[in-house]
Amino acid sequence: AYRPNEMAVVGAVCAGRKEDVMDRIDPHRIALLAVAWLAFAATALADETCNSPYISKLINGQEDFVYVWTLGVEGLGDGSDKLVTVDANPKSKSYGKVIHKVSVGARGEAHHMGFTDDRRYLWAGGLNDSKIYVFDVGTNPAKPKLIKTIADLPAKTGYVGPHTFYAMPGRMLIGTLSNTKDNGGVTGIAVYNNKGGFVAKYDIPTTKIGDVQGDGYGYDIAINPSKNAMLTSSFAGRENYMRD
Repeated sequence: AYRPNEMAVVGAVCAGRKEDVMDRIDPHRIALLAVAWLAFAATALADETCNSPYISKLINGQEDFVYVWTLGVEGLGDGSDKLVTVDANPKSKSYGKVIHKVSVGARGEAHHMGFTDDRRYLWAGGLNDSKIYVFDVGTNPAKPKLIKTIADLPAKTGYVGPHTFYAMPGRMLIGTLSNTKDNGGVTGIAVYNNKGGFVAKYDIPTTKIGDVQGDGYGYDIAINPSKNAMLTSSFAGRENYMRD
């Protein structure tokens, strides 16, 4: 969701405990999920604990737009994945309606998206074709624009299935689900700069640390700067998640 001067959450909004909150938002705000409309009247304080802590500025008050990263369906429209903008301002005449859409010209199993640290750009990916799309949502929030398509993730990293887009200062961490070798679950984390240039790759460990044997699987990413720690979770490889 986005408003002209303040951006909010895309993908998830979580209620946080008071001691976890880095900043405060209006307790009566409406929280919006990008994949499903979720509204609640918050009686307790809430924050953006599902977003990267490196993303600047919490939103206060009512969001103006919701961005929905949608799956293309053969025979429906142009059949391609799209970024759809929905008017979320209750005072607007087009409230609750689609006001803009951007087709990426491909059907790649659209899944998640995430803001860059400055909240001016949204990165979205396809689990199947491994393409990554960068949308400018800062110039004209009502009409996002596709400004870059990144297609070199498999070639640069050996990973496929970009799943999680997690902002760091000037960087985007991309948690992936699979690999080019066998389409199994062993994978890693790719790092790109905010301009879309490849920076580095980090394999999920398959080594043994203490009594725990790493399996190399990946999924989500979360960072706690105060603990100097990053956690990942795991799911399944491309061969599994793309089954009929």
